[in-house]
Amino acid sequence: MIERPSGRLVLLDPRDRLFLFKVHQPTVYDPADPWRDPFWIMIGGLVDPHEDFGEAAVREAREETGLAVEGPVRWIWTRERVMQWREKQVLHRERFFLARTTRTEIDTSGLDERERSWTLDHRWWTADEIAASGERFEPVELADRLRDLLRDGPPAEPITVR
Repeated sequence: MIERPSGRLVLLDPRDRLFLFKVHQPTVYDPADPWRDPFWIMIGGLVDPHEDFGEAAVREAREETGLAVEGPVRWIWTRERVMQWREKQVLHRERFFLARTTRTEIDTSGLDERERSWTLDHRWWTADEIAASGERFEPVELADRLRDLLRDGPPAEPITVR
C-alpha cells in the first residue's frame, strides 16, 4: 500500500462558491460503489518532502488553476482513508485548508499530463448547488460541511470528515 499525504484547499471566491475539479478513473466503475466515478474534488495534491500540508495545498492551487491564495490558510478538516486509485491501493492522509481568492478565471495549463488524463471538468459551486446535485462529491457530506463553515466560520480545531 502506498501512503499519500495530501494538502487540499477549500478555496472560496468572493461569492462563497467553492472551486472543484471533476475527476475519474475509467478502468474502475461500479454504480453500487459509494466511491464511484466520476466525482468532484477540491484542489490539492501530494505534499513534497520539503513542504508542510498547507504549503502543498497553496502550491497545488497555483499549479492547477493559476489562482493565488489571498492571506493565510487555515487547517479546518482532516480525512484518512484507503482507496483504490490507478490500480494501486493508497492510504490517503488529507488535510483541508480554508482559503480565499478574489479571482475566478481558471487557467488549467499547469496540469501535468497525468492530471489532464483524469480531469473531466472544473467549476465554482455554491453549497446549495452541491446539495441539489445528483453527482458525487468528496468529502461525501460536502454540502453540509460547506454550509456549516459559511454559517459558523472555521472550527476551533480541525474536524474529521469522511
